[in-house]
Amino acid sequence: MNNKEVATVFLRIADALEIKGENVFKIRAYRRAAQNVADLSRQVEDIYKENPSKLNDIPGIGKDLKEKIVEMIQVSRLKYYDDLMKEFPEGFLELLNISGLGPKKLKKLKDELAINNVDDLEKACKKGELSRIEGMGEKTGQKLLSAIQYFREKQGRFLLPEAEDFADRIVEYLKKSGNFKKIEIAGSLRRGRETIKDVDILAVAKSAEKAMDYFVSFPSVKNVIAKGPTKSSIVIKEGAQIDLRIVDEASFGAALVYFTGSKAHNIKIRKIAKEKNYKVNEYGVFAVNYLKNKETKVAGKTEDGVYRKLGMEWCAPELREDQGEVEAALGGALPRNLIQLKDIKGDLHSHTTETDGSRTIKEMVLAAKRKGYRYFAVTDHSKNVRIANGMDEKRLLKHIENIKKTARTIKGVKVLTGVEVDILEDGKLDIEDYVLKELDIVIAAVHSKFGLDKEKQTNRILRAMDNKYVNILAHPSGRLITTRKPIQADFDKIFLRAVENNICLEINTHGERIDLNDLHCRRAKEFGAKFAINTDAHDAFELDEIKYGVVTARRAWLEKKDVINTYAVDKLTRTLKRG
Repeated sequence: MNNKEVATVFLRIADALEIKGENVFKIRAYRRAAQNVADLSRQVEDIYKENPSKLNDIPGIGKDLKEKIVEMIQVSRLKYYDDLMKEFPEGFLELLNISGLGPKKLKKLKDELAINNVDDLEKACKKGELSRIEGMGEKTGQKLLSAIQYFREKQGRFLLPEAEDFADRIVEYLKKSGNFKKIEIAGSLRRGRETIKDVDILAVAKSAEKAMDYFVSFPSVKNVIAKGPTKSSIVIKEGAQIDLRIVDEASFGAALVYFTGSKAHNIKIRKIAKEKNYKVNEYGVFAVNYLKNKETKVAGKTEDGVYRKLGMEWCAPELREDQGEVEAALGGALPRNLIQLKDIKGDLHSHTTETDGSRTIKEMVLAAKRKGYRYFAVTDHSKNVRIANGMDEKRLLKHIENIKKTARTIKGVKVLTGVEVDILEDGKLDIEDYVLKELDIVIAAVHSKFGLDKEKQTNRILRAMDNKYVNILAHPSGRLITTRKPIQADFDKIFLRAVENNICLEINTHGERIDLNDLHCRRAKEFGAKFAINTDAHDAFELDEIKYGVVTARRAWLEKKDVINTYAVDKLTRTLKRG
């Protein structure tokens, strides 16, 4: 089991224990252990294999928790966890995935209204039964009904980082067999969609039969849906479906185009092929002689060959959504310099132990340096975000000095002093200007009052953007993909104000956010907006999540010039200056 899986088990145990009303210190121990395991730079399994006693070095891991980690590593499950889950009705703990519900509130619902699953909760909300519970009422019920609807819309789908993790693990497994000549991810994961239903893998194998046998023997298989001579489907224990198709090498390019999709993109391609007397499918491009009723294969080994035969430029997978890319590929009008991961020169949004981060200033800066970054901004939270131990003016001024002091000890990367300042309900910022002017970079963000009506929310953000020290608007829509809907706001007005005030719009790369999303980014680009792709990292390993922002930017047709953290240091500094 990897770190994420171990941490998830510990978190679920903590939630279950809290619902049961057990010892608060025991609950905290599990939550702390989950966080510490998730924060590790190495996999617990690797640590165990190297030397089991080194598991004792993980903070917060005593004898009992160490034994549980060892059990998970050895048998890929935990009896204590399985037994604990059996104490709850099926579907009950699923309620924790609904926005607005935590263990304490869930315990009340269970004890006082016998709520056992999502359906029970929905019925109780519609009947107004929540008013029988102290602290809840009709308004709570309406909010939960909206959250339930949103939960159901996202059910059965996995976040991009989750799906990528599933794919990476199984591709690594397949490669170990020595039977595969080519392996590629296809489907919506290759296109970089923010949520993925299932993972498609395309491969060329020396023996298709051996490939299928090996695939369905993947250690994390929960059940085998189908096993055929060239296609098999499995469900892994996390609930995701993985499909593997074996194709001939001569048709690999055509198959990759076909199974990458999207469906709308493929329909458009087939239409173009027909107009040129070709037929295109997963086996190749075929010249059709209708008089002789004959088809001759003319392309299919490579994707580039398929597109070229149809008179098109090769189209990056992220663009294949029938959003004008087919016409652009025909006319030679695709983006010339679509942003790439290698273009990123720094991260402009991060957190440290000064607020809610897990690493010190020095540890975060050194991690950025290891990535080869030219610059890195430390932007801890401001005072209104109390849950994140936000800083007031006095603490922030001291923090600025600490950042500068650390920067002087590390060569090769420019360290920028910054803050993620909170936008209050009235649009004011929660840090005074006399402190903001001392910073290299000011990021403004909404962290509360997500339910304001469209006009109030829009005006709130516009007022904040009129502060002359703001450089970046962070996670502008405020959404959390699986639990919280985007705010209601006039984004066209926000994008226009960003251009007018020389404020960059953030593409926050956290898997739960991906905010702005690709559609918002493309719309903002039409106004002439500039963007910053930032991880919002709270730990060093999270800096690697920058790739999800790059994928999103590519889906939005953004080029290198559109993203400020592709700039050299001097150009970035000039860009951050307002006015």
